[in-house]
Amino acid sequence: MAGRDSVAQNCFGVTMNDEPMDLDALRATDEESDAQAGRRMGIAGVIVTAFLVLGKFMGLGKEMLISNLGASASTDAFKVAYNSVIYTIYTKVEKLLRPTYLPEFVKTRREEGEAQAWLVGSVMMGFQFILLSILALVCVVFARPILLFVGKGLAESPNGLDQAVAMLRIMAPALLLFSLSVMPELTLHAYKRFTVPAVAEAAFRFAVVVVAGALIYFAWPYRPEDAIYAVATGVLVGGCLRFLLQLPALWGKLRMVRLTANVLANPGARTILALMPPVLLGVVFSAMRTWADSRFSTQIEPGAYTSLDLGRKIPDLFLQTLPLAVSFVVYPYLSEWAIRGEKDKMADALVRVSRAMAFLFVPTAVALMILRLPVINLLYTHGEFTAQDAELSAVGVYWYSSGMLFFSVEGSINKWFFAFKDTMTPNVAGALFAVLHVFIGYMGVYRLGGTVRSKLSWVAAALTISKSAKVIALYGLLRQRIGRIEWAHLGAFTLKLAACVGLMSVVLWLLQQNLTPSLEVWQAGRKLKALASLGAGFTVGAGSFLGMAALMRIEELTMVIEFLVKAIGKLRRKSRPSGD
Repeated sequence: MAGRDSVAQNCFGVTMNDEPMDLDALRATDEESDAQAGRRMGIAGVIVTAFLVLGKFMGLGKEMLISNLGASASTDAFKVAYNSVIYTIYTKVEKLLRPTYLPEFVKTRREEGEAQAWLVGSVMMGFQFILLSILALVCVVFARPILLFVGKGLAESPNGLDQAVAMLRIMAPALLLFSLSVMPELTLHAYKRFTVPAVAEAAFRFAVVVVAGALIYFAWPYRPEDAIYAVATGVLVGGCLRFLLQLPALWGKLRMVRLTANVLANPGARTILALMPPVLLGVVFSAMRTWADSRFSTQIEPGAYTSLDLGRKIPDLFLQTLPLAVSFVVYPYLSEWAIRGEKDKMADALVRVSRAMAFLFVPTAVALMILRLPVINLLYTHGEFTAQDAELSAVGVYWYSSGMLFFSVEGSINKWFFAFKDTMTPNVAGALFAVLHVFIGYMGVYRLGGTVRSKLSWVAAALTISKSAKVIALYGLLRQRIGRIEWAHLGAFTLKLAACVGLMSVVLWLLQQNLTPSLEVWQAGRKLKALASLGAGFTVGAGSFLGMAALMRIEELTMVIEFLVKAIGKLRRKSRPSGD
């Protein structure tokens, strides 16, 4: 069989054969990969993060195109149609399949062979295709009542509602391939191949920006009220591209696909379905968060939802890169360790991930909270986007940034439960805290908030409060299932990090207090002033934090420095002439 295999090797050194391997060969390959798990997870995390960062910058480009149109009923219409319907369905499909399909595919492949694993994948693909086709048709036929449910405030602007209906119908066909792209992504992750899905995600965002930008500046240059349709068209093209780009990476395996939708006839598919009810519960309540935010925000005033969502995109620029990459990369390893009962490895991985996220995102959160207005002015204040819009977006940056630590570890900590095939605990917790989210948002908008700014603050704070409480609860519940944790070391790290962030906070606050008056009298444009403020803040803030971290010898900083020293050394050795 080895003589007939056409072997492809990914960038992490993991082989992927065009022909199915026998069970002994599969287990040997998995054990070889597991022996170098730490190094490969690190390399994979860096590579995936790089592509996710590229994708997020493209996504930021999309938001800048939208902000150029101003915060209005038209932009609210797109945000509701995309965020609350199209993107919500895509993310919920991913959340439904990742904890159920991926562990079962890994288990079946390891215990029964690749052919049986691909039968499981084939059945789930066919089943998903039928359900998504029905959902896409429902979005086309019932676009108006759907949008009135998730964005009630759109009814106050008839033109905005009509635009939202048209855009939802434009994007609905993309829903099929966009959401179907989750299946090849998860299958590639099961083989510990992470680069191609990350490239596909970046390509999706790139296509949205390119198509939308081209249509805005060439097709609708003299009809600004219709320019928002260009962004919806970009989503249609990008969603299809995300699916198609992943297929070549699985080309040699696709011969094992036997499309059918009879999930009850396949034992693996039945196992997946049995794991789904708790996940489905969590998915429904998670969607409630999105729907509540759009429904409450659109009723505050036209453009308020756009301003709030633009503010949320700033912390998301950081949160949907490295934390997402880490959760993708660690999951297949956790699934294998759980099968083998290696709980100490799972405990060690949890501590390392949590410390790394805290070291990166606690200072980032504090910096964004202090520098929120310069960030908004630099990115969004152009075109029809006003200073008042910027102030409202800054509200979102402040409250969403305050929860960055908990947001950064949420996706990863769920994977520890999913690796144990426990879909109940994290999803029931998610459902309970989603109810808290909706309650806080409702009370803030309709009972406690007296101004537009205060109402938006409550909507944003609802996510931070509920998600933070959920993550704390999950850490407590997980502690009983994994190996020993060195609490003394964690306590020492926490105190050191608090000292570093405290110093940085004081330095940044004093800098802003003294710099702002000078910038106000400076005869320069708003973006130039914002750039000067951010440049000074980044230099002084990063310097104070990193200097204090080096003084206290925080392990995460030492690891980064050692990695950079080794990387530079390798580059120097490679650049030397061969005769040296």
